[in-house]
Amino acid sequence: MDERVTFLLCFIAIPMADGAIPGVFFWKPRIGIDLTVPTTESTARVQVPTIDNVRAGLVVLIDGYQAGMTVICLAAGLSSAKTYPHLNPGSAYYYTNVYRWALRYLSLIPTWLGGNGGNFCDTHKTWKRRFYYMDQFVPGWLRKVLPFVSNAEWAQEEKDFKKFKKYAEPAFGKHYRYPSKTFRNWASENTKETVENLDTDESKSN
Repeated sequence: MDERVTFLLCFIAIPMADGAIPGVFFWKPRIGIDLTVPTTESTARVQVPTIDNVRAGLVVLIDGYQAGMTVICLAAGLSSAKTYPHLNPGSAYYYTNVYRWALRYLSLIPTWLGGNGGNFCDTHKTWKRRFYYMDQFVPGWLRKVLPFVSNAEWAQEEKDFKKFKKYAEPAFGKHYRYPSKTFRNWASENTKETVENLDTDESKSN
């Protein structure tokens, strides 16, 4: 009888231990797994900013956070100039992008002068007009100010836009429904993409 009482007391006092599910090999937390996986980062030795390294030209010291971020951004932009032509100051795509943003900005000045929106910053939320003037290109007189941009690139940009209008825009635009001022599409709430009720009798009956 004493052995049974002792067994019951041990069973009540000591909680049951949960074992791993068979087939589970990664018993560590996710962060532990991530830390054990070797990274693909470069193992090149970083030059310490010592006086000798500065004199040898191995280290460049930049005084000021803003100046340092400017240099880093310029270096990143130059390294990705060929991959992203709209970030390349020597490309026609760059100046067309700047020209369109300038038009969006200037188009908001009448709103500010009219007294709508409060202050200057509130009326110049240019991001709201990011899809305006998408068909505008740098005019000919302004291209003459940019002689380092080849004429072939200006022409190629217009060809790309014509292809976009002919193929890409209709292909994606036909899937977009412009909403009405009054919501009437109640059937859109009955979606079939969710799986919450996939195994219920209600879904089987449908």
